[in-house]
Amino acid sequence: MTGVPPEAARSAAPQKTPLFIGLLPFAGVILFVIAEIVGFVVTGGADALRWTTMNAVLFLIGSSSVGNGIAHLFFGPVIARSIGWQPGPFQFEVGAANLGIGVAAIVAAAAFDSDAWLAPILAALIFLVLAGIGHIRAIVVERNLSINNAGPILVLDFLIPLVTLALWIWLTLS
Repeated sequence: MTGVPPEAARSAAPQKTPLFIGLLPFAGVILFVIAEIVGFVVTGGADALRWTTMNAVLFLIGSSSVGNGIAHLFFGPVIARSIGWQPGPFQFEVGAANLGIGVAAIVAAAAFDSDAWLAPILAALIFLVLAGIGHIRAIVVERNLSINNAGPILVLDFLIPLVTLALWIWLTLS
C-alpha cells in the first residue's frame, strides 16, 4: 500500500502491540454489545430495531472509527507494523478519515433522527469496504497475513458497515 515491498515491511524487528492499542479498533464492538444488553434490560426489548440501529451507528461506526482514528493518529508506527506495512504518512490520513467518520456517526446518532444516520453509514461503507478490498489484495498479491491485515479487522471492514446499512434499511422500511 505504501510502495514498500512486504518483505521490507515485515523485516523490521517484531514489536509487541500494547493491549490497549490493540483493543482501540474493537472498542465500538465492545460498547455496542454492552449497550444492547443494557438497552434490552432497561426497555424489555421495546423498539428494539430502532435502538439496535442507533447503537450500530453510534458504537459500531462511531466509536469504532474514533478508536481506529486514535490508533492510526497517535500510534501509527505500531499500527502500521501490525498491518504488515512500513510506517509512513498514510497513517495520518487514515487516522483523520476514521476520526471524521466516527465523529459524524456519533453526532448523527446522538442528535438527529434516523434519516440522518444514512450519511455516516455510507461514508463508513465506502471507506471500510474499500479498505477491506485493499487488505484482500495485500493477502493475495503480497502474501501479507499480518494480524491486522488478515485477521478480525478484515472481517469487521465488511461486517460493520453492511450490518449497519441492513439495519437502517430494515428500520426505514418497517
